[in-house]
Amino acid sequence: MLNGSLWDKPGYFGLGAYGPHRAVPRLLAILRNHGLHATFFTPAWVVEQWPELCQQIVESGHEIAGHGYRHEVFHRMPEPEHRALLQHAQGIYRRLLGSPVTGFRAPSGDWDTATPRLLAETGHLYSSSLRGQDRPFAHQGVDLVEVPAKSLFDDYTAFAYHRGPNFPEGLDRIAHYGDVFEDWGAEFLSGAREGAVSVTIWHPKVIGTPGRALALDEFLGGLLDSGQLKFATCHNIAAFWKERFAS
Repeated sequence: MLNGSLWDKPGYFGLGAYGPHRAVPRLLAILRNHGLHATFFTPAWVVEQWPELCQQIVESGHEIAGHGYRHEVFHRMPEPEHRALLQHAQGIYRRLLGSPVTGFRAPSGDWDTATPRLLAETGHLYSSSLRGQDRPFAHQGVDLVEVPAKSLFDDYTAFAYHRGPNFPEGLDRIAHYGDVFEDWGAEFLSGAREGAVSVTIWHPKVIGTPGRALALDEFLGGLLDSGQLKFATCHNIAAFWKERFAS
């Protein structure tokens, strides 16, 4: 068993399988209708299991970025194992999708002090793992850009209550859809006025149910109609920041 992982809890994967089977096609249609391109942080194991779907994501103009091999816990992982997992995942992306990925998000935020250096060594341009900023920044001592996300934009905290495992701990109800999207909209638009970058943590299996997908469709349309935001993949954000601001 992977240390601290969910791989010994089969009930979790009943929910997880909803993503590729039902939610991703629904989300791809929404993004296509709005002319938007997104970043899908995808474990390499998922690419192995659903290569055609992942190829479709790439062919539709979206970015696939790294998310471990099987959603491992990288915190305190021995460095040789950490490096080997990143290299193994890159090999899968290269073989099945045509090229290695340039981005990475640490599964569950399980970050190790060696992670930035190992990401740079294995061909990554950026990470989107940390939560302590709302503008990109350079990691000290390595050639790696951080495109930080926000826990506020994690759909698990609002919508993903389920048992076995009980995650998030202590959450006893699913939030009202309208309230969540209203809060997200306020944060997006306020951030845009400050020149901030708003990076979501949305999981297809969570955000992609019929009711939430409908709310998401209307939400994205409203943001586009506001004319106040620019949408981009994390790769493009990192590349733009590096070109303009990296010393």
